Amino acid sequence: MPRARRNPPTTPAVKDDPRDRILAAAERCIDRHGVRKTTMEDIAAEVGMSRPGVYRYFSDRDDLLVELITRHGRVMRDRAHKVIARQDGLQNQIIEGLLFAVSEGRLDPVMRHVVAPEGSSLGRRITESRMLETLTAEFFDPFLDVAYVNNELPRDLPRSDVYLWLNSLGLMLMRGLEDGDADLARYRSIFHRFVAPAFAGPQQ
Repeated sequence: MPRARRNPPTTPAVKDDPRDRILAAAERCIDRHGVRKTTMEDIAAEVGMSRPGVYRYFSDRDDLLVELITRHGRVMRDRAHKVIARQDGLQNQIIEGLLFAVSEGRLDPVMRHVVAPEGSSLGRRITESRMLETLTAEFFDPFLDVAYVNNELPRDLPRSDVYLWLNSLGLMLMRGLEDGDADLARYRSIFHRFVAPAFAGPQQ
């Protein structure tokens, strides 16, 4: 398994917002201990607050982690848009966007937890928050918008279905890579064969 990348802080530099300070403290704890071993007690001590004080802003550890995953996802989204924009055509934009998100996400010590088991408390919270659907929309909407305007996708195709499918593909790929199958070239070939046709457009 590759070493997790140490990511730059995703929380704002301004420290007067208690939520931002708590999330910045959580980042430092995770850098030291990893996600699984970081407790709310650790975070409270790091930020210099009582544990009940932290619970005023986050209902529990999973609530805090969902917010942290969202922030990391948005930092990665901004980098991904630069990569996706260089691709020619919606098919390549979708495929390279997915591959970038997964290859980067699996190296992020926080983002890796989007593949938390569905039966776990964090997995349930991620599902209930619809955070992954929101992030998927933010990743691909600028490019899907153009495709819809140019009639490259059927107008009766629900955008929510596209988000659900792309999110499921990303999670499947991330789990595959976590299990040791790190051959991105093979996944790229598979995606071109099975995913690209879905975005070929009605005229093709």
